[in-house]
Amino acid sequence: MINRLDELIGEYNTPFFNYLLYSYDLSLNECESIIDELKEDISSSKVVSDNIVSTLDAYFKSKVADLEKREKLKYLDGLISEDNDFYIKYLKKYDLPADDISLIRERVESKIIADNITDFEIKRYLEYYFSNSLKQISYINDLNGIVGNNYDTLLIQNQKKTYPILRDRDIVDIVFAIHGEIIEAREFKNGIKNEFKRQCMIRSEDKKAKCRKNLNRFVVDSGDSFSKLVEFKGLEKRDGEIIVSQIMDDISKGLVQPEMIDGVFITRRFNDYNERQ
Repeated sequence: MINRLDELIGEYNTPFFNYLLYSYDLSLNECESIIDELKEDISSSKVVSDNIVSTLDAYFKSKVADLEKREKLKYLDGLISEDNDFYIKYLKKYDLPADDISLIRERVESKIIADNITDFEIKRYLEYYFSNSLKQISYINDLNGIVGNNYDTLLIQNQKKTYPILRDRDIVDIVFAIHGEIIEAREFKNGIKNEFKRQCMIRSEDKKAKCRKNLNRFVVDSGDSFSKLVEFKGLEKRDGEIIVSQIMDDISKGLVQPEMIDGVFITRRFNDYNERQ
């Protein structure tokens, strides 16, 4: 593979090398460095291919993207420097502390690394995050008010009463999810309190849907196993339907957790039904 690569590149003067050089707008030194890295990856079996031409082209695209990202990260650092014209004109007025600016930089950096965003988009994201920073502080304060000292506020207790299927872990996950959306500079037009209540409702309905899916797996998707269980317990088909209806009713009330519904749970409900009869 390396021999074929050497044929294509030659003494860095072949038509294919010139294609790489000019197509990706690289310097001679950058091209040589990328080719040397490819040879190292081939030697260590990191790169294996039957088509060296397409491999070389793809390798250049990847490395060029990495180079671009590194340059954009330098560009980003320049934009948020206190003596930079862009910072002075568009960002300084927000008077953000260093920690907030560092957090914003991390967000924009992640977008550069993930999506290789343009220089224009880098500026746009900086302006967006800086302008939303004060609102974010307000959102976080509101969220902290919901959490209280130990997730023990009246609002949380009311939501757990309204949606009995919610457990402490669900509440923590919801709070973390909202916090993450605040960090991503999402706007909450109806406020954090209403967003928290909305997500509690959604989490409750999602868990109920999982309960129904799990129940369906034992009643419908198990073939004739459920019918055999009904027969084994000395019950009629109608009795089995009543038991399933009762379980569905408990699910609707939020009294059953998805992970509770298994073979043991179903059998126990049959036993309880028999005892009542």
